[in-house]
Amino acid sequence: MSISKKRLEEIMAFEDKDISDIPEMTDEQLADLMPSHLRNPENYRPIKKKICMYIDADVLEWYKGDGDRGYQTRMNQVLRQNMVQESSPTYGKKKDVSDGKKE
Repeated sequence: MSISKKRLEEIMAFEDKDISDIPEMTDEQLADLMPSHLRNPENYRPIKKKICMYIDADVLEWYKGDGDRGYQTRMNQVLRQNMVQESSPTYGKKKDVSDGKKE
């Protein structure tokens, strides 16, 4: 869905700057904010880029094992999961597994 040129001009021409009736957000409310695609994954529509890369033949054949259709999507899902895991604030941090006993 795209915005019409006329609607974009209306939006850009909007000059009502009185926002005094809008309450300020508290620090707690600001901390709870998250992008809409994290609240509802169906809102997320990533931009796709075409690339050329070399993949080990056996890896490619394994992904194509269920048929040629959908293997690129499955590979992208694995890459995304890895990206999310590695960008997680807790990724790679050692958890304290001690039971409190001193030796």
